This record gives sequence, structure tokens and C-alpha cells, in this order.
Amino acid sequence: MLTVWDNEKLVGLTRVLDDTEMLAQIHYVLVHPDYQGKGIAGKMIEYIKEKYKNFLYIEAMPEDKNNVSFYTKHGFSVMENGAAIQICNYGNMQS
Repeated sequence: MLTVWDNEKLVGLTRVLDDTEMLAQIHYVLVHPDYQGKGIAGKMIEYIKEKYKNFLYIEAMPEDKNNVSFYTKHGFSVMENGAAIQICNYGNMQS
């Protein structure tokens, strides 16, 4: 997990899981709305790319198609024949 702080205020957060040698998956990149547009997310992505530069793959799965351009701007490409898949158990969790 990578965090960005402005004094005592958490303003950026990203989570990456890896298998220790081949694949690193970016699970989310979050920036507080008041701090968006200041390059924080881009700096977090560049840090992740540097940290995992020796891995075969660094992957991300943006939940919003509008965020794809952010990742492509930072060197990612859309996976050919790739598809996002999900099971949402939220409705099953409510009693």
C-alpha cells in the first residue's frame, strides 16, 4: 500500500498486490477530491512502475472506463481480448 499525506490528512492511496516476482496488480488508485488534478495519482503510478520494473507484468483494472486514458498516459495498454469480471456479493450480505 502506498499513501500520500498532507500533514495529518490522507490525500492519496493505492494498493498493489504482487506474487513476489512476476505479476503486480494495482487494485485501486484513490485521491481525495480536493487534491485531484495535482499529479498525485500520476506520481503514485510512476512510483509503482519503478518499484516493479523487474516484474513481467504490472496490471491495473480500472472500474470506470473513463479512467483508462489515465493509465494509457502512463504507459499501460488495454489487454487484447481482456475483460473485467466480477462477482458482487453485496446483496447477499444484507440481512
